[in-house]
Amino acid sequence: MRIGMAVLGCVVLVGCSLPASLVPGEPNLSKETAKPPKEYAACVLPAWQREVPKATQTQISNGWRINAPSIITADEIVDIVKYKDGSKVSLYQGPPWAKSAALRKAVRDCL
Repeated sequence: MRIGMAVLGCVVLVGCSLPASLVPGEPNLSKETAKPPKEYAACVLPAWQREVPKATQTQISNGWRINAPSIITADEIVDIVKYKDGSKVSLYQGPPWAKSAALRKAVRDCL
């Protein structure tokens, strides 16, 4: 019985740390850049992969998404979409105690 309760407790905690969707709510950081989405993504991805080797890039309907998986909290995600003559960059990070300053810095440095 105790083992069952412990497993149930772990499942509930894991469920709380997973996002309802890949990109929930408002971004933690939203910026514009004159760079086209592909060029901006080419700058951010290597920097993210230095911090999180399993970071991946996927094409979305109007740009690119870079995802840095986390084993503890929600993944860190940056969406780069076509906007005016450049791109709009939206960074989504987990709770304050789990945010990566290095990933945020890479997003800013590549602008």
